[in-house]
Amino acid sequence: VGQGRDLRLDKELRFPHSLGLLYSAVTAHLGFKVNGGEGKVMGLAAYGKPAFAAQFKELVRVREDGSFQLDLKYFSFHYDLVMTNCRFARLLFPPRPPESELRQEHCDLAATLQAVVEDAAVKLVRGMHAAYRMDDLCLAGGVALNCVANGALLERAPIRRLFVQPAAGDDGCALGAALYVHNRLFAGGRPRPMTSAALGPEFSDDEAQAALQEAGLSYARLAEPDLLARTAQRLAAGKIVGWFQGRMEFGPRALGHRSILADPRDPGMKDALNRRVKHREPFRPFAPALCAEDRDEYFAGGHDSPFMLLSFPVRPDKRDVIPAAVHVDGSARLQTVTAQSHPLFHGLIKEFGRRTGVPVLLNTSFNVRGEPIVCDPRDAVATFLGTGLDCMAINHFFIEKEAENA
Repeated sequence: VGQGRDLRLDKELRFPHSLGLLYSAVTAHLGFKVNGGEGKVMGLAAYGKPAFAAQFKELVRVREDGSFQLDLKYFSFHYDLVMTNCRFARLLFPPRPPESELRQEHCDLAATLQAVVEDAAVKLVRGMHAAYRMDDLCLAGGVALNCVANGALLERAPIRRLFVQPAAGDDGCALGAALYVHNRLFAGGRPRPMTSAALGPEFSDDEAQAALQEAGLSYARLAEPDLLARTAQRLAAGKIVGWFQGRMEFGPRALGHRSILADPRDPGMKDALNRRVKHREPFRPFAPALCAEDRDEYFAGGHDSPFMLLSFPVRPDKRDVIPAAVHVDGSARLQTVTAQSHPLFHGLIKEFGRRTGVPVLLNTSFNVRGEPIVCDPRDAVATFLGTGLDCMAINHFFIEKEAENA
């Protein structure tokens, strides 16, 4: 419970009883990598139904106040190097080998897990609200990266505002520790609200130019208005653009600093991105970025999502307008962008909207599957040359493969 400068621990659930570890256990059983594949399971859940609800009552007991207890006879993470044991497989089905075919039972298991986690989270928050009568909720931990569950909290729990730190997993402990020492121990005062994840390194035009020259690339150096205009024009023409600007994001989401951008109006763009650049599983959705002031025109939910950590239904009349950004269940994990927090990216979305009538861009991280998000200009150049990206805007420089081949 946070009040003023005080932070007080009133209640806790101790290891090994953890929703995060439950999610990781099912992730491993479904053949995905723990501490990385949980987001894939969240995306897969939309393709299934909670058909294993009865079995999950054996795996985890969720009480009405949201507290929960795993039945440890089905798990082995607390004493071994694997997540589950043979009892888990007998209760459900054998583990899926990595990269093997996905069957309906796999989708249904993901859907059941997602439903159980959402139910537990909602009950927890309802219980806390009844006890403390506080309307603002802050979340951290890996489960807080589950944008679908976060959206469910806003829809089903009695809270007014939700804040999720963009690096909500273990990496965010560094920031939390620094803020705690500054604010609580040294009485440094509460910092301004966190509105941007741009806490990482940035690189000068000279450093970007050196990387381009080392790779032998031709480029145009453009003033900011011309850079926005050219990038928006290429995006509107169906090009896939690498976007490298300012300080790198802190956390797992690319938020307009190290992004790959595309036109959400093209129903084939999701497959094109996967085939030519990302090489991801086809069931995984891509996220839309839009200006905060246009949020309610496209989404039902009524809450900003600056860190791409909330999922809301796309309004029915807009689903055919941005088909590449809409998940199979009609939702999307949106990013709302303000001119104050990210003026350049906001300006690009506005310019794209001016040209197309649709102020929304498809935004995914500037990397390929299995690699980290690019950090420095050399990373960006290598990914640009090694994938099917058409163009790249890096600082004030614009590069096109068609120009290279001309």
